[in-house]
Amino acid sequence: MGKRGKSSIVHQVKSALKEIDQIGLSKRTARINDSHGIHSIKQKDNTMSDCQNFVKWVKQQGVTKLYQLKEDHYRSYLDHLKKEKRSIGHQRNVETSLRHLQKAMNVRSSRFGREQVVWVPNKRITDWRELEPPKNRSYTVEEYKLIRENVPENSRRAVDLMRNLGLRVREACNVKKEHFEPSRNGEGWQLNIKNGKGVTKGGRFRKTPIPKHFERQLQQMLKNKGPEDRLVTVSTDTVRRAVNEACRKASISQNGRGTHGFRHAYSRERLEELFVQRGIGREGPKMIARIMYNKEQGRNAWYGINTGHDKELYGQVKNCIDQVHSEIGHGKDRWDLASIYLKD
Repeated sequence: MGKRGKSSIVHQVKSALKEIDQIGLSKRTARINDSHGIHSIKQKDNTMSDCQNFVKWVKQQGVTKLYQLKEDHYRSYLDHLKKEKRSIGHQRNVETSLRHLQKAMNVRSSRFGREQVVWVPNKRITDWRELEPPKNRSYTVEEYKLIRENVPENSRRAVDLMRNLGLRVREACNVKKEHFEPSRNGEGWQLNIKNGKGVTKGGRFRKTPIPKHFERQLQQMLKNKGPEDRLVTVSTDTVRRAVNEACRKASISQNGRGTHGFRHAYSRERLEELFVQRGIGREGPKMIARIMYNKEQGRNAWYGINTGHDKELYGQVKNCIDQVHSEIGHGKDRWDLASIYLKD
């Protein structure tokens, strides 16, 4: 942690978290190398802020070095946040950040031949069931059209990329012509980002089929562009402001949707499309409802799914959800995200 005994506990946090700074390295690559860490700038900033606030608090309890931390400090701080009436979501985010800090400390310990430390409980203290129920944050088709009509042309391109490909606003503004290519089977086009550094969240790879109805519009965006040219030439902040202003003009209530509402709309439409392709257009949503109810009750996703027909349907639904998650840059088995993006 720098010179022994001379660095502040706040600086020790900064030094420790550098050990798991993997910005630019995809989570997929990290999993292959069994080396998980912090993969996005936003996550890095949030983790740094949460951990430094924590150590400033424990410093008042007489702690001056990270390796003096005990589980009691962790529990007392979470109790402090609860008394301060911080939201359950905030408390869970803090727990995530403190878990990152312990991991970082132990990576550093291994590098210097020091003993591992354990001060974070195996199970989280906060109860996810106390979280506010997920809401449908997607824009309707009508809202999407109204927003398109009320944003400048360059921002409109970003809106269309988010809505039709499930991209985040930053990804829509960073994607380049070289990331689009004909599908290998010769049918249509696909977005294929092999190295997402500087483009996707956490530098993750991305492979997403281009919807047939969007191909002609995409071709117009690609026209007269070089391989390294971005399709959108304005900043993410410009796009966000344009969307906010368009919603104001069209009297569309955002309710926290922002630019992410397009990504949610893509996910829901894409899942419906996959269900129809597999012939489970009616049964699929019902199975999702069963799965989500199980998760809300703290059960396994497959609880009570016993018959051969139900097991097969569960497998099909899970495969469709995993495919949508893959196309928008999420990993498999993310029921927490499914409850946000895909639950009615």
